Amino acid sequence: MIKNPITSPSTHLEKFTYGFFTRNDGFSDGIYNSLNCSTISNDQLSNVLKNRERIIHSIGKEADDIVFPSQKHSNKCQIIGNKIPEIILADALVTNRKNLILSILTADCAPILLYENKEQIIGAIHAGWKGAKNGIIQNTIKKIIELGGNTKNIVSIIGPCIQQKSYEVGREFYEDFILQEYKNREMFIKKEEKYLFDLPKYCISILTESGIKIIDNIGMCTFKNGNDFFSYRRSVIKGEVDYGRQANAIMLKN
Repeated sequence: MIKNPITSPSTHLEKFTYGFFTRNDGFSDGIYNSLNCSTISNDQLSNVLKNRERIIHSIGKEADDIVFPSQKHSNKCQIIGNKIPEIILADALVTNRKNLILSILTADCAPILLYENKEQIIGAIHAGWKGAKNGIIQNTIKKIIELGGNTKNIVSIIGPCIQQKSYEVGREFYEDFILQEYKNREMFIKKEEKYLFDLPKYCISILTESGIKIIDNIGMCTFKNGNDFFSYRRSVIKGEVDYGRQANAIMLKN
């Protein structure tokens, strides 16, 4: 069992705290066992809320609040200021507010956490193939710049997500990416009549092209490690009626 939360040994900065959480050490049971943080799952709401409290206590007991957007695989990023909207329709969040936890949920998609270390700005991105292809990463970086940040000062960390060996896609998926940009062929390995897609590599290429030089990649596979991570693809293959989501969180400290 992997210890919560997961952090990178090469990314430790004083002004922020972060973590990629596993499915362990929570209150839920059954297929949601146990740290499911998704309110749109069919899990008991009381368990989900207790799980979210556990995220808060782990990231920072001094936190004023935690923000979870309503994710739709979009390319929308929202800046969170002093007033938190009741409903946030976005797949990425950015703030320069201290003691506010930004959290996004994943179950195979790539969680990307960003930290602008000069102007003290943080971001959290839910990057599935659709959001990444349609610009969610670039749009989040634009919001950081809008708050006064600079790409050369951004540290990025890609958390656990589905890895290439487990991400089989069809020819239409492959051709769609190649039509967008021919060099995207580098993100695929041919496997008989199918292809294997490298989601973290694709995200890294976008971050690099956007001018971000410090990119850390945790490299853990959510699909393969069923004891530690929820996985949408694994739940479909197993014929489960629903699935949980793990939290990925970041907070600026005073």
